[in-house]
Amino acid sequence: MSRHKRLSGLWILLTPTASFVFARVEGGFLAWFVFDFFAVLCLYELAELWFGGRGLVCTRQLSTTRLTAGQSLTVRLQVRRAAGWPLWWLRVAEDLPSAWQTLAKQQVLQPLWATHFALEYQLPGLSRGVYDLGDTRLVYGDLLGLVEHSLVQPGADTVWVFPQVVPVRGWAGYRPVQLGLREPTGRRSEESSNVIGVREYVPGDRLSRVHWPASARTGLLQAKEFELHVASELSFVADLSTDTFRAQSTDLFELEMIVTASLLKHAYDLHQSFALTLHGETLFQTPSGTHQALWMRSLEALALASPRGPISFAQSLARLVQGAPLGTTLAVISPQLDVQTAVAVEAARRRGPVEWFVPMVETQLTQSQRQALTLLETGHVNVHLIAHPSQLGNLQRGGASKSVRQTAD
Repeated sequence: MSRHKRLSGLWILLTPTASFVFARVEGGFLAWFVFDFFAVLCLYELAELWFGGRGLVCTRQLSTTRLTAGQSLTVRLQVRRAAGWPLWWLRVAEDLPSAWQTLAKQQVLQPLWATHFALEYQLPGLSRGVYDLGDTRLVYGDLLGLVEHSLVQPGADTVWVFPQVVPVRGWAGYRPVQLGLREPTGRRSEESSNVIGVREYVPGDRLSRVHWPASARTGLLQAKEFELHVASELSFVADLSTDTFRAQSTDLFELEMIVTASLLKHAYDLHQSFALTLHGETLFQTPSGTHQALWMRSLEALALASPRGPISFAQSLARLVQGAPLGTTLAVISPQLDVQTAVAVEAARRRGPVEWFVPMVETQLTQSQRQALTLLETGHVNVHLIAHPSQLGNLQRGGASKSVRQTAD
């Protein structure tokens, strides 16, 4: 028996007992009238206590458990109870996540003699995240409002709210897939003209490998470094560093999640092999692939993501690229456009093509950001400044200067 029912039972027993003692001591019509009144009232309350909530059961149904940010969730509660006694009022309260407390209100019903009834409410415009819905609390009482009784209906539901996904056009990695054709993924010949860097000349290198302009600048023989694999794989790396978003609004991080999810969906739709890396409080990495399970796993990781990475994004990126296969196209999504991060990205460019998507809320670039863009342009890193998700529908290939002229002016 619940604590509320024990207290109610104690009140029902003490009140007629006290009024009976008063009537016996005082005597007279008024004293016995008081006793009769409380006796009838307590009998009613006793009946309400045992029969009012008899067979009361509540089940919860959700319109969906997976939806996109901005969509609405409909919650339907089905209440059943045994017949034979009127239920004058019923208050329903759910254990909702703190972020939803302002979206839902307590509902008060008047079932009376009804044995089956439903309650439905809507939670509009949900934000990205993973939310747990707990127990449902039912509170009912007598007609006079003197006594309340409560019943907790256990429940556990998890709702996944994924980032928004917008169409991406004009971009398909470093080598776009056109008309459904894909390049082979075999080893590229050293005669390829796709040079990704230089190194010191060592005995045994062919004369055709000598990079004469670099040799002239340094005064030492420099040999060309060729890209060994066709960049048919995309590796997405999103910025979850605390330092990046400490002084920024939450809208900037949400924009980053939208950009990341949209690019992932674009690669998935093109059947292009992709992988996702998130370095937050822990390191999350997926294997590369093209199947739906990988796409859904990536979406779940983005729903859970938060900017709580303990180290800077530049340090994180420098560590992550060491394990990437040569020639993999690295798609970086980060608003941290500074010289330090640009140096890390330019170093990653030596291992393969790099595309940098920069979510931004400011319309003007700082001097530090312009210096970083100049460095990235020199390193042949494609940069896309994204101030609004709709810009993903009009991406273009090209170097940093081309992207900047299009989006920053």
